[in-house]
Amino acid sequence: MLSVSRRLFSPASILLATALSVGIATTPVHANEVVPTSVNVAAFASHATSVATRSAVTPVSKAAAVKAAQAKVAAARAARVARIRFSIVSIALSKVGASYIAGHAGPNSFDCSGLALYVYAKAAGISLPHYSRAQYSMSTHISASSLRAGDLVFFFRNGAHHVAVYIGGGKMVGAANPRAGVRIDSVFGPWYGSHFSGAGRLL
Repeated sequence: MLSVSRRLFSPASILLATALSVGIATTPVHANEVVPTSVNVAAFASHATSVATRSAVTPVSKAAAVKAAQAKVAAARAARVARIRFSIVSIALSKVGASYIAGHAGPNSFDCSGLALYVYAKAAGISLPHYSRAQYSMSTHISASSLRAGDLVFFFRNGAHHVAVYIGGGKMVGAANPRAGVRIDSVFGPWYGSHFSGAGRLL
């Protein structure tokens, strides 16, 4: 009986029971040691495995979730901008044939900056000043090779002061002059090409 008691209450057994009770198994179990029946070893092992798995996987999962959310937001914004650009072009084209009157900004007559002002207000809710140079100043300047439908094109060289709405394919809609009214022109045609100063992006 003495030998059995020593086996049941050996220092190693006591240490194991203590470790298990606090959730840290630091002492190996030998074949001749008795594990106290009050400790659910299987449940502890399952819990420890679950904790270890969460600690390893959670950071990666959060990073992936953040990237996925960012990608979703970016895609939604791109789709919204595409719709606005389409609307800008559509509204500008709908005004082809309207008359040119200095100082007018629609809905039936325009000057050049008045047309840009009207189109952006209707399509994008963006308020532009009624002056081509001021519109150029508030836009992000881009190169001709970066032009996208819905951008603005500006002409200031040789004393010009003109702005038009780029509709793609090298074409633009602008309120040209009192004789021509609102019409479609080539951005780099003979007159416009020699006066081209740059392009501006507002969205």
